[in-house]
Amino acid sequence: MMRFEEFLGHGSTRLDAHQMAAVMCDDNCVVSAGAGSGKTTVLSYRFLRLVLEGKAKADEILTLTFTRKAAREMQKRIHGQLLSCSDDPAIAAQVADFGSTSISTLDSFCSSIVTLDSLHYGIVSDYSIDDEASKKSVRRAAKALLDRWPQSEGARILSTLYTPDRLIDEVLLPLATQHYHLPAEVDAGAAPIILSEVERAYARLMGDLVVILGRYASLSDPTATVVAVASEAQELLDSLAACSSYHEELTLLASPFGHRRKPSGKKGDLLILNESWPTYLEVRTNVCVALSVLTNPERLSAVIDFTARFIEAVHTEKRESGILTFADVSSLAVDILKRNKALRRRFKERYRYIMIDEFQDNNELQKDLLYLLSERLDREGDGIPAPCDLERDKLFFVGDEKQSIYRFRGADVSVFKALGDELGSSGGKSFHLATNYRSEPALIEWFNTIFPSIMAHSGERWEADFEELGTRGATEGIKASVTALIKPYTESDSEEEELAKASDSEAYAVAALVEEMLTTDHFLIPSDEGPRRPKSGEIALLMRTTANQLSFEKALRQRRIPYSVQAARSLMLESVAGDLYAMLQLILYPEDRLAYAVVLRSPFCNLSDRALVSVMEHPPFTPIPDLSADDQARYAECALFYEELRLLVGTAPLTVLIHALFYESGYYLHLVKSEEYQVYVEHYTFLHRLAQIHQSEGKSVSQFVDFLREHLAQNEKIEDLEVIKEVEEGVQLMSIHKSKGLEFPIVIVANTGSKAKRTEALISTYANVPIPHYLDEPISESPTKVMRARHAGQLEGQDEELLRERAELKRLLYVALTRSETHLVFSGSFTRNNRSLTKDGHADTLLLMLTEALGLDISNPALERGIVRVLPIEPIKEGMLYGSRREGEEAFALRLAENRRWYEGSREAIEVQVNRVGVTTLYPARMGEGALPLPLLESDEILARYGEEQVTAFGTLVHFLLEERIMGGGEGRIPIPPALVGHLSASELATLQRDGRSLVDSFFESELYLQEIAPYPRHVEVGF
Repeated sequence: MMRFEEFLGHGSTRLDAHQMAAVMCDDNCVVSAGAGSGKTTVLSYRFLRLVLEGKAKADEILTLTFTRKAAREMQKRIHGQLLSCSDDPAIAAQVADFGSTSISTLDSFCSSIVTLDSLHYGIVSDYSIDDEASKKSVRRAAKALLDRWPQSEGARILSTLYTPDRLIDEVLLPLATQHYHLPAEVDAGAAPIILSEVERAYARLMGDLVVILGRYASLSDPTATVVAVASEAQELLDSLAACSSYHEELTLLASPFGHRRKPSGKKGDLLILNESWPTYLEVRTNVCVALSVLTNPERLSAVIDFTARFIEAVHTEKRESGILTFADVSSLAVDILKRNKALRRRFKERYRYIMIDEFQDNNELQKDLLYLLSERLDREGDGIPAPCDLERDKLFFVGDEKQSIYRFRGADVSVFKALGDELGSSGGKSFHLATNYRSEPALIEWFNTIFPSIMAHSGERWEADFEELGTRGATEGIKASVTALIKPYTESDSEEEELAKASDSEAYAVAALVEEMLTTDHFLIPSDEGPRRPKSGEIALLMRTTANQLSFEKALRQRRIPYSVQAARSLMLESVAGDLYAMLQLILYPEDRLAYAVVLRSPFCNLSDRALVSVMEHPPFTPIPDLSADDQARYAECALFYEELRLLVGTAPLTVLIHALFYESGYYLHLVKSEEYQVYVEHYTFLHRLAQIHQSEGKSVSQFVDFLREHLAQNEKIEDLEVIKEVEEGVQLMSIHKSKGLEFPIVIVANTGSKAKRTEALISTYANVPIPHYLDEPISESPTKVMRARHAGQLEGQDEELLRERAELKRLLYVALTRSETHLVFSGSFTRNNRSLTKDGHADTLLLMLTEALGLDISNPALERGIVRVLPIEPIKEGMLYGSRREGEEAFALRLAENRRWYEGSREAIEVQVNRVGVTTLYPARMGEGALPLPLLESDEILARYGEEQVTAFGTLVHFLLEERIMGGGEGRIPIPPALVGHLSASELATLQRDGRSLVDSFFESELYLQEIAPYPRHVEVGF
């Protein structure tokens, strides 16, 4: 068998020292692979080494990825490498059986486990995974439980705190989808556990509060503020000593008494008060939260009881419907492996090695799954194996803590961060791939200057550590660059023409820069032929959120720069969706006069204003005699298309209807004839995909039209509306999350000044029990400000969630910037609401992070240092956003002079009339799939009397006849398919043979055969 070293010697790829060390490691291993460091190469080469060295067969290595796309890429890479070694008979055998190799997503692998033991949980083995359908069933279960009469006490409590929609969508739905996955249940004894934990917290906090109050009461400074604080502190101590119940203590401490503005002073007792006052307020507030829980034990029990019954109802619905979520499947897989030791042993024995990619985007549950699969063969414990109970060389984790950006999917970066030490305690190894081979060295050096400050932290487990990146050699003739476009905050001047909003000004500046990239030599990129200008498809425009995507689409369209989108936010804002909706609406509801008017003025008909007035006085598409000739022609053609589409609606699938509306009506040609409208062609892809989704869900045309009506004129992202494109054309607009794993010669990180929309958390976890917020106790925070005690989870502080979000924002910036190979641009606008750091002095936008790292004055951003150039974005007038750019007078005069000789000769004036043409006039409607009508055969009538098996057998007969002709066998005896011999009479068989030979004769005389087949060698298909 070929040795791995031989393969390396023959291949073109050279591993660096760090990559080689990881590939050659024979211990449990954690590889921290930075952006562009070749992690896919390391994974595939390690797979190949294990096979070439005989340590495992290909089907004994389990390779898990985060996405299906990554799994396909890994399969292709590994298969290609094995194929290059297939001269070796042993490798050739494994290549032939490559289909049995386990390279999949973690979700897919979990599903394969659950399928084997789902019946234990009352779930059918052919269950489906559908997060959206599951959400609908959760809503049904919640509504049924809330509507039940008499209403339970827990339901009544929650119904008084939240509106029905908010209770279902923001409380119960997240509770079921994010916290209680199958087979998890609500602990029936949770209330006593929570109360016991709160009592312990209360005792500790009250002790701290008494100490603080005692210290304040002993202050002796004669200053009025100190005297007042000391007096109030003593009074609070005396009152607390006199309290005989939790309720009395809560009434006292939740009151405004003892609250005041933070004392100021820099020495003596005033300094003590100044430094300790925030701690005093925090401790006092937490005591009040604990007391709020302890004084309402019956509310806690009622809400836990309701939560338990709700989760039980949701899980019952899942079992009965067989519809699970991805999270359910992951949770069930772990539970199965823990409980079913025989099945665990089967998987342990099947896979000798396990490799996991992108593990930074997983969590504790996925780690537990992998530990169970990697347990030593001589161990079968009851829980999750400890590191010392794992096979010493089975696990190979690859990830990058700096690229963990999927918290909303449950990712927990702290799990990956802890892996190295965890496995290291039992002999495991850790490696760091630091060299970035993707980006130009100048970009990497800039990253090394800004990210140490951006990613600085105080050791929190959810923060990523930044280590300096290594560089490759620079590309000859290429000068990398970083360009910042920043709009400082300015007060608008009401006397001037109204200014465009900041996001539009930013988009206008970005589009101008893109045009410069495409038309000048300022942003050259490498190619095999040397430096060249980029094409539009080699530029990516990334955004944290796509809320302002429409501004960038509009700016690019204005400059006629092609682009493509991953999320069609403008889909329901533009005329394409509106026109297609109007035609479908009119077919379903002919009395809808507004839909009729839209159709008449749309490209389907394009009537004149005068004709529209006349036509609207009559029922849809009835003959109107007093129209002009051109209006009459357009009207008649549109009426014909309408009638044919109306007949099609009753029988055709949704996707066929959308195809007919877009292509067979000529609407597509209306778009492509104008350079300005060509970007809207992509909207068909999204509308067709939308129709596919509704069709797969069994929705009717009317339900599809209802969906369109509900979303028209909404600037929103339609969830799960993703399309696969054969070719990405134009500037690629996408979210930063969508860009993960991709790379582009030029990256523009736009809209960096946007803030994430924070929603109030209505669920808290305390003592490992997630339940809804169920309290509404007022607590004074200051003489005038009141907060609300909601749940015991407030005792653990609500700041951690905010800190985790902020940490992920840093990682999001790292992912965005490291997508770039050659040139990087970031743009953003400062507004009234995003200019300041947080109260604790941290940046909460990508723009603030970057300007802080660069040391910029945000009121006057300007810098030119090294490869970095900072340019201010000037405000623009709103009128500049509408219409195409007009040619200036000087440019027009120059063009006129250059072309004078073409028009100097005078000609007789002619009268010109502008014609309006509807697409149905230019391109008459043609329904159907485009198949040519074929002549009927006698065989058609015969086969109509039999079943599908005989129809298929006739096709096989024709195949035999074709083979006979190709082989030159004349008209000898051919085998008749059994499905015909046993059912048809002799005369019917003779007719089928005669018609079959007629079809074969026609084919061999056809232009297709004579031009495309006859000149080339022909081979008979292998039998089957």
